[in-house]
Amino acid sequence: MTVLAHEYTLNRLPIQPRTITFAEEPREPFTEDSMKSKDLWFVLASVLLLSIAPDAGAVRKAAHPFYISVCQVDHNPDTGALELSFRIFMDDLELALETMGTDRLHLGTEREAEKADLYISRYLARHVEIAINGQRVSAAFLGKEMESDAIWCFMEVERVPVLETMTMTNTLLLETFEDQVNLVHVNANGQKKSLVFDRQQVAHTLDF
Repeated sequence: MTVLAHEYTLNRLPIQPRTITFAEEPREPFTEDSMKSKDLWFVLASVLLLSIAPDAGAVRKAAHPFYISVCQVDHNPDTGALELSFRIFMDDLELALETMGTDRLHLGTEREAEKADLYISRYLARHVEIAINGQRVSAAFLGKEMESDAIWCFMEVERVPVLETMTMTNTLLLETFEDQVNLVHVNANGQKKSLVFDRQQVAHTLDF
């Protein structure tokens, strides 16, 4: 069954613990030309969140009024790659990593921890799982970019010449914030689709 934009399947995947080894030196992130209007996506994502989950948008005693991450997924038919860009509030990500036992990372400052990229890449791999055309795949961490109070993290899945189905499990920050919501926008095969992940729905499957 094809899932249209803003429709969500009820498929749920069990989250299996796994060990992944990452390279210490991440590759360069995507160029600006290859990224899709990041600020506009975030504004639209925030509107979507408030329209479907008003409780998550309630004002909180925090640096921002709600807990949300936004991911843009683009399938590049020319390179056969699946490109992922995550926008996450910086203080939320730091808190999640510190809760897992890392030292203060001081992201985006001169005091940034030497292994910050490694910790972030491992966290993303632990909390974002992807299957393409029924096969589990691994996404390589390419790098990060600071933007005001948020951080952009870039990942890539190589050798995806054809995208027929995509199953994603996204549990980013759900272990830290009860009302965390993760939005994912997918652009593939000339179609644009959006998904919402929270504690009640951690996995979705899209058919193209």
